[in-house]
Amino acid sequence: MDFDKLDIDELLRLSIDAVSRDRTPDAMVLLKTVIERDPAHVYAIYLLAAQYAQLGMVDRAEHGFKKVVVGASSLPIARFQYGQLLMGQGRNEEAADMLAPILEQVDDLGAYARALSAAGQDRIQDSLRELDRGLELPQSIPALTIDMRRLREQLGGVTSQVASDVVAINETPAAMFLTGYGRTN
Repeated sequence: MDFDKLDIDELLRLSIDAVSRDRTPDAMVLLKTVIERDPAHVYAIYLLAAQYAQLGMVDRAEHGFKKVVVGASSLPIARFQYGQLLMGQGRNEEAADMLAPILEQVDDLGAYARALSAAGQDRIQDSLRELDRGLELPQSIPALTIDMRRLREQLGGVTSQVASDVVAINETPAAMFLTGYGRTN
């Protein structure tokens, strides 16, 4: 395909379409093309980091999320996903620091951030309560809602298991994780 004829907005939309159709290689080429043209395109960097996380390329995902968090405080979902990535690696203190700026939000994302933070500290009941609060609120990102419902079910069944282990299990790449998060943010 001749990408020279496509502008950045077209490339970005095509990459999102490729992601939704589970065409990861195409999405990554399109996103990298956007970033080649505009190395500071925060949204493309975010989506590429999400793709790396989806593929289990944690170092690249972390580098991308870190770049986005530093460059775009207006994209709290990147901070949330970076916190998830850190927690999935057992880096709970770093995850808590990453999630801290969104803990006070009164929306679903704030409740989910509080739930992850509590889970990282093995406070299962607090995590469940925050997940329930978040799920009762208007949902901003359908894919995130699905992931948080899944996490709620997993934590609800925890007996002697450590909550952060359940959060790490929830981070296993799934078709909806990360991919759908980028659609509305």
